[in-house]
Amino acid sequence: MAQSPAGPVHLWYTRCGAATASALAIRQGWLQAEFARDGTILHSLRDSDSLELRNAHFHHKQSGLFREGGNIPPIWAKGIGQDTVVVAITWLDEYQGVIVKADSDIHELANLKGKRLAIPDHAGAVIDFQRGAAQHGFTTALKLAGLGREGAHFVDIKAESYDTQPGPRIAREYRHVELDALNSGEADAIFVRFARGYQLAKSPLYRQLLNINDLEDPLLRVNNGTPRPVTVDRPFLEKHPDIVARYLAVLLRTATWAAEHPAEVVNLLLPEGGGVSAEDIVGSHGKDVHLSFTPTLSEEYIRGLEVQKDFLHEWGYFTDDFDIRDWVVHEPLEAASTLVEAQLRFGNFPDNIAA
Repeated sequence: MAQSPAGPVHLWYTRCGAATASALAIRQGWLQAEFARDGTILHSLRDSDSLELRNAHFHHKQSGLFREGGNIPPIWAKGIGQDTVVVAITWLDEYQGVIVKADSDIHELANLKGKRLAIPDHAGAVIDFQRGAAQHGFTTALKLAGLGREGAHFVDIKAESYDTQPGPRIAREYRHVELDALNSGEADAIFVRFARGYQLAKSPLYRQLLNINDLEDPLLRVNNGTPRPVTVDRPFLEKHPDIVARYLAVLLRTATWAAEHPAEVVNLLLPEGGGVSAEDIVGSHGKDVHLSFTPTLSEEYIRGLEVQKDFLHEWGYFTDDFDIRDWVVHEPLEAASTLVEAQLRFGNFPDNIAA
């Protein structure tokens, strides 16, 4: 790609800790290599010294930002008027559970009636996606028990928001305030996610009431982490469709590599903070986790986004409803598939990404 007289095109990626094709490609250096050629400059959003720029991970105001991760922030951003598009979706189930203390008198979901359910309250967050995830998880549990959201007491647990200070990003140790509330008796049940939630569910100190991943209906498993949209702003797509196709092509090839390298995938998904084993990753995401990274725009995936959007709208995260299908644009992923086919046919895909 030749550099234009106006200079190189600047684009951004986020280092989301979730299990995504983008995270794999970033940790392997493949995304960086693709856009190290003349004409493009790739930036890490997380490494910016600007708090407002880092917050684009949530509000999506930065043009040229590619985001693949939890769906609450991009749905919320779209709901408040940000002009973004969904160009691909991945679906990777993660552990979602409701747990109580081992000595609790709550033994089944119906026993949640009238109980105190811990909901984190990150008052300083741009968008409190952790709060939304807990609300949705508990709503699913109450629905399965034949209870409405009024069937239990949602208890706000004050939580400190991360990365709120201007200047370089300062990493802070995660504090599980809902677990503290459960242990202290302030709450009767908590919603947990990811490999760390899976660890808690196995602990003799706690008892699992529900593993949402066990539910056969995928739409009942919808939450912040499932499904995961790939989004970019519409003006950037319209101006640089070739760059969007190249980004998605890296994800397609990464998914192909992942399907053939299960052990390597699990190791790449180990969180940077440690404390989680490879067995926990597999327990959280399932033994076929390496087969779950292919970006697509299937009807089921789109319907999953629609379920989450409807939930967030109903709970007041945004007031103006929108049509998920108007948000989804199919052409970039189709162009990326064609690009990958050509790269494979002519052997000109970057050498550092081997299938």
